[in-house]
Amino acid sequence: MTHPVIPEGNPQGKGLVPILDSLNALQPWSVDKKSGEAILRDFCLSTLVLSARFDFRVVPGKTYFLYRQDDGWRLSLISPQEWGERLAGRWVAQCDLRTDMTWDVNLAPEVAHDAELVNALEAHLRGFVERIDGADSLEAALPVYEQQLPYQQRMMATALSSSLQTSLLLSGLSGQSGQAWLGNGELKTLLLRAE
Repeated sequence: MTHPVIPEGNPQGKGLVPILDSLNALQPWSVDKKSGEAILRDFCLSTLVLSARFDFRVVPGKTYFLYRQDDGWRLSLISPQEWGERLAGRWVAQCDLRTDMTWDVNLAPEVAHDAELVNALEAHLRGFVERIDGADSLEAALPVYEQQLPYQQRMMATALSSSLQTSLLLSGLSGQSGQAWLGNGELKTLLLRAE
């Protein structure tokens, strides 16, 4: 898939609009054909990461760390080992931004034994399922423009939507409801199942 090239302004850098620069940097580099379940899983896990607080530009190929604090999720550049005693909250997952602008999320081994973290993840999953159930098609549920999100998360949500729409088209699943892929009764495994 090719995307239009956004001009870089004049040689001195004048005239470049920061929002267009951000959108250009977040264009999916490569998008593949995926199963409906894989698309749904990528959507669910990516919205978990995008619901976290962070004020920096994320880039593909870099590892980030998701923490749970009293007031919600936080994405950090700093690993639990680097935090040491000043840990930024309970470590939840290692997160890697893929080149298709979806997130690979590897839960920390301790998560399964932490009832509070499991409850928080289940709450995210319930909200995700409600979003899917309330939409006629999976495309209608995508976060194309989420005004309430902070700037970086809003840009990432737009990139995620572009990626997932392309995956749906490539897979021949465009226009279908995501409810069909949720019907197996094991919603918790959506967070844990591999492709």
